[in-house]
Formats: sequence, C-alpha cells, structure tokens
Amino acid sequence: MKFSQINGNESLKSRLKAMVDSGKLGHAFLFVEEEGMGALPMALALAQYINCKGEKDGDSCGVCSNCYKIEKLIHPDLHFSYPVNASPLLSEAEKKKPTSDMFLNEWRELCLSNPYFSEQDLYSAFKIEGKQGNISVNEAKRIIDVLSLKPLEADNKVMIIFLAERMNSEAANKLLKLLEEPPAGTYFFLIAQQPSRLLTTIVSRCQLIRLQPESPRDLAAILSKEKGIDESDALNYARVAAGSYGRAIKLIEENESEKEYEQKVKELFEVCLNKNLVEVISTADSLAEMGREQQKTFCRQAELLIRKLFMFANGAGDISLAQQKEYDYLETLASRIKPDFYEKGLKIFDSALVAIESNTNSKLLFLDICNRLYMML
Repeated sequence: MKFSQINGNESLKSRLKAMVDSGKLGHAFLFVEEEGMGALPMALALAQYINCKGEKDGDSCGVCSNCYKIEKLIHPDLHFSYPVNASPLLSEAEKKKPTSDMFLNEWRELCLSNPYFSEQDLYSAFKIEGKQGNISVNEAKRIIDVLSLKPLEADNKVMIIFLAERMNSEAANKLLKLLEEPPAGTYFFLIAQQPSRLLTTIVSRCQLIRLQPESPRDLAAILSKEKGIDESDALNYARVAAGSYGRAIKLIEENESEKEYEQKVKELFEVCLNKNLVEVISTADSLAEMGREQQKTFCRQAELLIRKLFMFANGAGDISLAQQKEYDYLETLASRIKPDFYEKGLKIFDSALVAIESNTNSKLLFLDICNRLYMML
C-alpha cells in the first residue's frame, strides 16, 4: 500500500513521511479512527515506506522486493495481530487457544479485497459472527516470540495490532515492557476505534495519530468518481457515513443487505403501532436468534430510521438524508408516531448496542426492546 493510494488525510500522510525522512519516527503509534477511515491502509503504507529500497516521488516505490511483499502481505518482517475466537476453521486443539497466525490466510484475503473492512467483516471472514473476538495472553506470548527474532529481509520489523482495544488486561500487561523498550528496528502500529477501552499504560507508550473524516462533498466526489454513482446519491452516502470512506463503500456495496435490516425495523414498528402483541413477541424471538453483529446492524438501522422519522415529523425531510422514493412512506409513518417517542426510542437502541457488547441474554434483551416499543408507539 502506497500513501498515494489512500484517500484523504493528506496532512497526516505528509507528517508521517516527514518523521521517517528525518529519522524521528517513534517506535510505537496508536492510530485512532472511526470505523472505515483508513487506519489499516495508513499503517500498511507507513510500514512499506520505512522498508522501501527506492523511494520515488515522496512515496514508496511499489516495485522493490520489500514493497512487493508488503503489498501482498507476505513479507516475513511484517506481522499482524487481531481479535480472534474459536472457529469451525480451526482444529479442536487450536480452538482451545486461538491466535492470529491461525487465521492468516483469511486475514490476507480480507485485507487485499478491502483494507477498509469493519469488525463485522473480520468476524465473518473468521466464521466467528456470533462471538466476541479478543486478543488474549496467548496472542501476547506469540507477539513477544515473533519480535524476539532478527529481521529476515528488511531493515525493520513491523507489528500491526488491529482493534487493539480487544486486548484483554492480561495480554496488555504482558506487552507493556516490549512496547516501552522494543528491539532495535521494531515498530508497533496499534489501531483502535474505541481507544477508551485500552489500558492507559498502553496508550501512554504510544504516539497518538488520529485520522480525520473527509468532508461530505470531498468524499462524495471520490465516491462518484470511483463507483460511478450519481452525485446526489454519493453525497447522501458520504453524509450517512460521517466522512468515513470505508463506511461509505460498505453502504454502497451492501445496500441490499442494509435494506433488509431496515425492512425488519419497519415491520417491527408496524406491528407495534397496530398493537399486534403476538407478532411483537414473534419478532423479538427472531431478532434474538440473529448473530451479535447482525443484531448491532439492526439497532443501528433502527436509530437511522428514527432520526429520519423525526426529521419528517418536524418538517425537515429535505435534510433527513432519505432518498426521494422514501418520502411518502416516511411522512405517513411519522404522522402515526407520538411526538415524545423519538428521544426515548434512540435511548432504547443506544442501550441495546451497549448490552449486546456486554453479552446480555439476547432473548431477554429483544423481548424488553419490543415490549418498550409496543408501549411507546
């Protein structure tokens, strides 16, 4: 990955290259991003730049042996760590203590197809959709062992830890000394989307790099050019994605899937408004049977629909980010909803997202959600 292949964050790219060129690159970085903003491509571009044998035009050359192997994710001095869990892809023995190296082929395939992937995409690739991935103490031991070896081909070794906030406290504490005093020519690039979940002792040992969202219009121009979509649709995607290129691409590519979840939300609202308690309970059961990441997607779609309805209820449909073909339906639905519902509804699904992360019993959670909606709508 070359810096020139990454959309946006131009000042950050210049800053990172300047650090390398001046010999002032720190040994540990914490890249903080919102989902899909490009922290992984940025870390890969930096890893390639520091090991390139023939920099060209202020970027890595892309053709030397180090560049070639890093771009293919097969360089022996480029290492990865990411959250994992027991998976049907593993043997029975491996399931007891899963580590990143057991999923390396799936990781490479996912990164090469779309380096802006989400946590849900990662778990889907590893076939652990119904579980929470984590970076365990066994993974920390593996990292220590891998980085204790001398570089094989490049001048520098790089360890990229994706979703570092999934590191448990035992693993984090085991890595503290190595993070503070790594072997010469060893770099840590940590990537986090929820940095508050990291131990402060880990954060304090890293230089913070925060990726910034693209402006909606700049991102829309990129989407329109790359995906060949209408400018107005591109602007809608850019706004909904809050300036995240990865999220915008995901919205475009998974539009049909998102519509499926949105339809589930609409059906739930309809049965609640019609006071069909039997259907409400049946819907709660079906939602409880979905995987964790699917449940989170459902909740996010519910929040998005509530915001759209609030806009239409207050005569602001034009700035709701809804597509024109949705207007009639949203206006009709908004007219049936009580004015005091919107704030309460958002709180229901905000709390649900936290509960799903905390492994709350799904059946009880969605029965409670559906019951609250039934009473409020």
